[in-house]
Amino acid sequence: ASPSGLCLSQKITAPEGTLLRPSIRAVPSSVVPKGAEVKLYCQGPQGSKSVQLWKDEAFSLQINTSREEAEFRLQRERISAAGSYSCRYWQGLHWSEFSAPLQLVVTGFFSRPSLQVRPSTMVAVGETVTLVCQELINSSFSKLAFFLLKAGMPAPLQHQSPEGKMASFTLPSVKAEDAGNYSCVYSDKANKRASDPSDVLMLEVTGERRHMGVHLPPCPPYMGLWGS
Repeated sequence: ASPSGLCLSQKITAPEGTLLRPSIRAVPSSVVPKGAEVKLYCQGPQGSKSVQLWKDEAFSLQINTSREEAEFRLQRERISAAGSYSCRYWQGLHWSEFSAPLQLVVTGFFSRPSLQVRPSTMVAVGETVTLVCQELINSSFSKLAFFLLKAGMPAPLQHQSPEGKMASFTLPSVKAEDAGNYSCVYSDKANKRASDPSDVLMLEVTGERRHMGVHLPPCPPYMGLWGS
């Protein structure tokens, strides 16, 4: 059946199975403090279409638009706004596939974790860096999720759901663009509320990789075939 506002006489814009997959993004970010206003944008092709927003694999909202991006505004101070979002659109006589999921994290409910770096906050290009995020309050939560954040990025770089109270995030073979300010948060997977961000850790990446081979002494001066 077609969604509300569409009828079977409408022109089919694409055969079944050929609709482009939409994408979803959060503005200003997918990690926001409680009380912040968040807008979710679902991007698809131009033309009249119905767009659905799904949260945690359940239908949430639907709007009609002819723009490339459909805007969904989430209310302020909604704890329940945290979760996994995806979207899809109806065009012609078919639904598109769902977008890749976007995890919306709402922070400010628990004490901040610690963030440490190994081997150092200053590393060379090509080295491997490990960032360790640890929950410090010894909470009774049965399952935690950890998120690694970088300033200027609209979404977490990585996330993990370890068995314990600590997560190790690896940046293999770092590049110059990996330099920057990092922080982390953790959330209770049961209700998805997240902690305050950790203190910021600044990672510096230098241009030369340290060589770990055997250091050889310089060769003696050349004395000729028979010496001197």
